[in-house]
Order: sequence, then structure tokens, then C-alpha cells
Amino acid sequence: MALRQWQIITSLCSFLRRNKNKEIILCVSSIRHFSSSNSCHHLRQLYSAVCVERHPIIGAEKNKLEQRFADLMAQLELEKSFLSDHEVRLIKEKQAALTENENKEETNKETETALDLEDKWEAELKLFTPAPRETEADYKNDRHSLERKLDKSLYLLVKQNIEGKDHWILPQTTWRNGETMRQTAERALSSICGDVKVTFLGNAPCAFAKFDPDKIFFFKAWYREGQVIPNKDFAKDYLWVTRTELSEYCFGGYHKQIKKFIPPL
Repeated sequence: MALRQWQIITSLCSFLRRNKNKEIILCVSSIRHFSSSNSCHHLRQLYSAVCVERHPIIGAEKNKLEQRFADLMAQLELEKSFLSDHEVRLIKEKQAALTENENKEETNKETETALDLEDKWEAELKLFTPAPRETEADYKNDRHSLERKLDKSLYLLVKQNIEGKDHWILPQTTWRNGETMRQTAERALSSICGDVKVTFLGNAPCAFAKFDPDKIFFFKAWYREGQVIPNKDFAKDYLWVTRTELSEYCFGGYHKQIKKFIPPL
């Protein structure tokens, strides 16, 4: 583009030298026309985007290899570990019950033995009902809810209009003069998603992507609390999805870029 501009300016200067005062108005109008047509081209924009992650709430289920290893470690722990205080007390009480020279005063006392404690704990365990690993949001496949996929990380996507088309992307907005890219990322989240509390992981972006001629700088943040309420001026909808579900919504080139900094956990 710079070479083309130089060629046009050089030709105009040659024209002026040849014609001096003739058609100067025409030359000026030609320059103005070139300048206005050049300004119509899409100027480079800088964007900041936020990758908001909700961490797993419960531990992931073990696969076969992990379960075998866990069983082996539990067996080694049982064989090589020292006795706990409760186990030592249980052994002493059993030995004392077998001795014949027990103090009558001590036998008449109502004391809670280690066996009594075990019976009490056993009864409490029977009353306890663990919460299910799958929730109602899982059964309904409600991807607006954070109460799903409790053993996996969830990532926030919003539906934004980019160059006249709706796309599912990470919340992003354009950089403003005087802002740091981190401040732009914070503004993107607050203006698009409402009062969502997150913790940003540093001031530097974790990655950037170039979509000619624009550049997007990505920042990571951990979700803490708050409900996403999308600003309809900037986003039509939102979703909380897993890493594998990202490909269902993000277009190919964009998905290829963001999966580089989202670990497959």
C-alpha cells in the first residue's frame, strides 16, 4: 500500500511540473479522492478477551489405572503405617478386659469405650446420604447453569455480533487509548456480563491471536461468584461449557486458537 501511495504522489508531482498552474484543482481533488477511498479500508483494531473459568467443584472419577494405583497405595498405607490413637486405645481396652485384676471402682464407672465410639460413628454413617454427582442441570443439559459438570472446568462464552454476524466467543471489547490491555479486559467483562466477580491471573495476557488485520489479547480469570446478566447491547446470550463443548459453538479458526491455552483437564 505504501509503494502504491508513493507512485501516485510521484506521478502527481510530475504532472504539476509539466502543467504548473494548469488543472491544479483537478490534482487536489484527485489527492482527496485517493485519501478518502484509502480511509474506507478496515483499520487494525486491538481487542482484549477474557477466558473465565469455573473450577471443578468435586473430584473427577478415577479411570481403571488410577483406581488400581489408589488401591495399591491404600494397601501399602495399611501395611506400613503406624497405629492411630483410636486403634492404640482399642487394643489397650481389649487387653484390660482380659485381665483379672481390674479395679472394681473402674469397672463400675460408665465410660465410653473405643468400641462404643465405633458403634456411634457407624450409626452416623448410616444416616448420611452423599449428594449425587449429577445435578438437575445435568439432566436438563442447562448450559446457562453453573450447577452442571461439577467434576470439570466450565468456560464462559457469549454471543456477540462481529462484523454483522453473531459468533460465540469469549467476552471481548476494543482497546481504548490510555487503557492497559488488562483494563480493557476488565471493562469487557463488566460491560458485557454484568456484576460477575472474578480473579484475573496477572496483568499480562496468556495468549494472543491475529485475525487480519485485528489482534486479540486473551486474559485468564477464575470465577468467584455472581450471576451472568448479558448486556443486550453487546451480547445476546451466554453459556457455560466444558472444553470439549467449545467446538460446538466456536468457529474453526477461533476454536483452534483458544484451545491452545485451555488445558485438556
